[in-house]
Amino acid sequence: MGSHTSRHLDNEVTTTLANQSGFSRKQIHRLYGRFCYLDKTNRGVLTRLDLEHISELHINPLGVRIIDAFFPSGRSDLSFPDFIMVLAVFRPGQELPSSPSATPVSPAINSREEKLKFVFSMYDVNSDGVISKQELSRIFQMMVGVNVTSEQLEYVLELTLEEAGADEAGDITFDKFTEVMRHSAVEEKLSIRFFS
Repeated sequence: MGSHTSRHLDNEVTTTLANQSGFSRKQIHRLYGRFCYLDKTNRGVLTRLDLEHISELHINPLGVRIIDAFFPSGRSDLSFPDFIMVLAVFRPGQELPSSPSATPVSPAINSREEKLKFVFSMYDVNSDGVISKQELSRIFQMMVGVNVTSEQLEYVLELTLEEAGADEAGDITFDKFTEVMRHSAVEEKLSIRFFS
């Protein structure tokens, strides 16, 4: 049923992943156990369906967009190293690599900029490098559902686009997005403590 954590994780793979991600070897092994549990087909890769079974993602209005982040460029399978590297973005930014022998993570996969890129990708639905008015509207609708009227949603959308410095077409670039987010606590809000 996918809970075959008896599959072995090679020492060399563990060391490489620890060096690349900043996770400790113990954290890598713990995450491997979770990966194996989620791997319902026991193929050594995860699919979108595997992640859709995570109850927290299932009930999250942005769950589909979060799952999309694990499968860039329309990929259908997620390997364990790719799983680790997506999760590494959520490591607290101020932490140094856990292992004394770990080389510094380059270029800081869990930096403020990488966290902002992740958030930006949640809104940039078609991955064209800008957040369009239509994309922002779609995400806002996902977040609020039927709790606001279409007029209220349009008002909030227009205010957001104005504050973000959207261009005449209603597009927000990553640079503008970063500028608007300069005072946000993105490092704190997009950090998960992964226990050893």
